[in-house]
Amino acid sequence: MNSTKIKSSSNRVEVWVPLRISGFFQMQDPSNQHEYRNSDDFVKIGSRGGGPALNAFGKTVIIRQKYSESHPIPNKMQYSIFIDGIDCTSKANTSRSAIELMKSYLNGTDSLIVYHTFDLPQGSGYGSSGAGALGITFGLNKLYKLGLSNDELGKYAHIAEVMNHTGLGTVGGQFVGGLSISLQPGFPFNMQKIEIPSGIRIVVGSFGPISTRFILTDTNYKQLIHLKGRKAMKRMKADFSLLNYMFVCKKFLIETQLLERLNLMDLKSLISALNQISHFGASMNMLGKSVFCICHSSEVEAVKKEFMRFSSIVALQILKICDKGPFFIE
Repeated sequence: MNSTKIKSSSNRVEVWVPLRISGFFQMQDPSNQHEYRNSDDFVKIGSRGGGPALNAFGKTVIIRQKYSESHPIPNKMQYSIFIDGIDCTSKANTSRSAIELMKSYLNGTDSLIVYHTFDLPQGSGYGSSGAGALGITFGLNKLYKLGLSNDELGKYAHIAEVMNHTGLGTVGGQFVGGLSISLQPGFPFNMQKIEIPSGIRIVVGSFGPISTRFILTDTNYKQLIHLKGRKAMKRMKADFSLLNYMFVCKKFLIETQLLERLNLMDLKSLISALNQISHFGASMNMLGKSVFCICHSSEVEAVKKEFMRFSSIVALQILKICDKGPFFIE
């Protein structure tokens, strides 16, 4: 009879994925989404719109533990998922889905441990779920030397996020980096990058989480965002510039009335004040109780001071735009 013993040497990979803000988005027509019934069809679901990838990251470490010949082989692959050191295997639905979608390529006699950490607060509109999913697909591909293309890895991460209602288009922007706008929903990703002038900073302030799942499954929100997002995309296509991008974000926020509907009047006051300070302006993360302000480096101190007037702020960072997608830490 075999005894239980894991080899002392474990394979390890570390992937960093840029966190990302979406400033506006156009959901697909909710009345058509009943057509999507299985994981293969989820590639068709997504949104238009987008925003900047940030030099703040979702960091995923995967450890592959191989079983020795004396160890009884499990009847299925075992894995655990930790977020900030806490076992979240039962709750990390998007990460679990990413593993399950990749499982057919993997060695079922292994045990995996996945560690996620994030430079910005989760549930606050920075794409932590998408970053975790991409970290897993890219990490497993390298760990097992699968030889899958980057596009295939992006597809699996996108499916995992859409299946769990944690996002609609964030993965595409994290995949390509930069300030990118998704021109078509779903996969394959069809992205248009916006050129960024020198000296640009993004000041982000977070005030707590919002349930993306609730908003993305609420019929009224979905229909409203579909209609107002269509107008936003039309405005965006007229001028792919940073100044127009922020104009589109601000108009989208006003027209969807999300601040009023979610009773976020403090954020409304903050955004109004920031729009008087910054040349480019400020808006709300889609979707999270967070505000982002794009500004010149010379405006950063004044912008930061305005954020600090609000005692409810839980995180404040001054960031740049990250122009690349997932990468490995050797």
